[in-house]
Amino acid sequence: MKAALESSSRERILEASLDLFARQGYAATSMRQIAAAVGMRAPSLYNHFEGKAAILTALIDAHGPANSASRLSSPRYGALADDPGAFCRQYAADCLDQWLDPGERRFMELLSSERDRLDAHRAHFVDTLFEFEVGVAADYFRGFALRGRIHAPDPKECARLFMAGLTFVRMQHLLMPAEPSSREAIAEALERVVRNFLLLVAPR
Repeated sequence: MKAALESSSRERILEASLDLFARQGYAATSMRQIAAAVGMRAPSLYNHFEGKAAILTALIDAHGPANSASRLSSPRYGALADDPGAFCRQYAADCLDQWLDPGERRFMELLSSERDRLDAHRAHFVDTLFEFEVGVAADYFRGFALRGRIHAPDPKECARLFMAGLTFVRMQHLLMPAEPSSREAIAEALERVVRNFLLLVAPR
């Protein structure tokens, strides 16, 4: 019961912090403001986090690439270890759900707005993306190649190629335009990427 309450408090702190960081900036947000948003005394926050930097690190570990990598390590994906088509389509579908999640969108707004102020935290985000998430995805593509399901001389570069295609869809339909595309339009674009990628890596 105590562990559940601590987990709930931690999640409420992260949610409130993300909202404040995205709306008014990381530097302009105080621990006192976070505590007020959560409905607790400021000293109580330190029972969960050492400070703002620790909160931001936890947000990076809960969103973006870390979220994707955590999914890839789940049994749901393990069951797709012999089916590259199903794996790629599930990955793309989960990415779409993640991209459209309000919390995820606030997280990306935070990273963009604080680009020049959070060098250490951005480095942690980049490391999570290029080492953790790509590494886990590469393990799947390595397995597909060993089973003869795809042609992938370099599984890590194969994973990067696949993920880059999805990222371009995100940029074109969500991050760059003044008005984001509909879910249906994004899903169609992702399917085109997946279909073309599978043709490129089909066994020779």
